[in-house]
Amino acid sequence: MRISIAAAALSVTLMANAAALAGERVAADVSCTPAAEDLTYDCMIMLKGKKSGDPVEGAEVVVKADMPSMPLAHNVRPVKAAPAAMPGHYTATLQLEMLGEWALTLDVSGPTRDRVVKKLDFGAGAGEMEHTHGDTEDHGGEMDHGDMKMEDSQ
Repeated sequence: MRISIAAAALSVTLMANAAALAGERVAADVSCTPAAEDLTYDCMIMLKGKKSGDPVEGAEVVVKADMPSMPLAHNVRPVKAAPAAMPGHYTATLQLEMLGEWALTLDVSGPTRDRVVKKLDFGAGAGEMEHTHGDTEDHGGEMDHGDMKMEDSQ
């Protein structure tokens, strides 16, 4: 009888934690570095709960890229990000059609559902990528990731 009560209590606790994560918005950091092929970038995506700060694990992340200055003018195929070694980290390779400011839309599903849009400026020089203002869904401070500076809007 004690085992049943303990199992029931554990089950309720686990369901409450899953429900809390499922209702929580997602915060994302994205850093991209040039790959060997022109206009190809290897991106690291870090997902965490906005309130809890816990890594979002076991999610399916689809990355879409579009240029805000030329909506629907480019035909960049969405890519599915793969889980990386660290919890809450995912990797994706993007093949862009030109340099400039791109809006990356991260569609997250799994333990939680959310959409996060990050604007990044893929510049002309090697490693010149700057995270620009105007993000939706994710707001925070400023972070420096080596060759790419990320500034989230307030």
